[in-house]
Amino acid sequence: FFFFFFFFFKQKTAYEMLRSLVGSEMCIRDSLVSYNRGDDRDTGEQEGLINVWSTALRTQPNCSLICQSEITKAISHPYKPNEIIGGTYAGYVVIWDMRAKRTPVLKTQLNGEGHSFPIYSLAVLGSDKANNIVSLSDNGRLCVWPMEMMTSPQRSFDLKYNAKEVCATCMEFPQNETNEFYIGAEDYLLYSAQIQSNVDIGRENSGIVDAYPSHCAPITSLSFHPLQTWNKGSAYEHLVLTSSMDWTVKLWNPKAGKIPLASFESSQDYVFDVKWSPTHPSVFVSCDIEGYVDVWDLNTDMENPVLHHKKNSAAIHRLAWSQDGKKLVTGGIGGVVNMYDVDKEYVNPKPEEFERFERLMASNSDDSGAE
Repeated sequence: FFFFFFFFFKQKTAYEMLRSLVGSEMCIRDSLVSYNRGDDRDTGEQEGLINVWSTALRTQPNCSLICQSEITKAISHPYKPNEIIGGTYAGYVVIWDMRAKRTPVLKTQLNGEGHSFPIYSLAVLGSDKANNIVSLSDNGRLCVWPMEMMTSPQRSFDLKYNAKEVCATCMEFPQNETNEFYIGAEDYLLYSAQIQSNVDIGRENSGIVDAYPSHCAPITSLSFHPLQTWNKGSAYEHLVLTSSMDWTVKLWNPKAGKIPLASFESSQDYVFDVKWSPTHPSVFVSCDIEGYVDVWDLNTDMENPVLHHKKNSAAIHRLAWSQDGKKLVTGGIGGVVNMYDVDKEYVNPKPEEFERFERLMASNSDDSGAE
């Protein structure tokens, strides 16, 4: 399986942790991948490192990939399993090919059209035949890069709302969407945005379509319901979860209104990540700075998690599911990764679970609209 996660070697303030942790990512495929920054140096740029591990051999990595700048985000290429795409603190987008050398095979240039601030969000849009990289830096600069020609972006602009830059902490595209996307930001807002419509929207709201007053602290992660394409027009077609440093997770349907459908408040400190189950319609997990992993089943209980688990005191900052929903992986600040087997009832839900969730979300949408 592929797991992307950060190791940190010094204490950080809460704000510094946010700006670092939003870039950390875990993705499950064939082997374990970790990326971090190297030891602190008195001078010069810090080196980034990615270790690729096999779950069958945990004593040493299969290979190590390096970069001359601290890596702030990494994702696996959805159509090229041997390639890993990274964003760096210096503003580079880099691509490694694990079949080639340890250093990146492609790297963007620092110029006026690209990034000059840390990149904490990446996505690959398109198909297996034609695809582009979308990168977003924390000052709101969005760039679209042709995969084979990365000297300059195909398109770039600065996201703005009310003439102010949007300081993005996370970004996610709904399934099969190549234009509309959503952003969590440092100003506590959830934004909807579009790549192609910034000129029409105007200078004050460049790229931003709408804003949702969502939290009382910076947003740390977004998760769109993975089964949104299972049934077009269903009650959960546009559902998205947000986690925040205000200790909460919130459930939204941005297409239905600006009021959250529900707020989940089991944590007593910063919530770093939230992820829907890839197989069960009403299940998601969240994790927080106290080291708790909460498993929620909304069909069972909307008020409390069905599992409130803490292995040790180390903060958990990233989560990942296997595509078949059988494994759940957590990544902690101490550099420890834990893998859990998921109960069969959540891996293979009964048909009535989908029907129950449909009714539940339809009821919550009606209640939210009434407010």
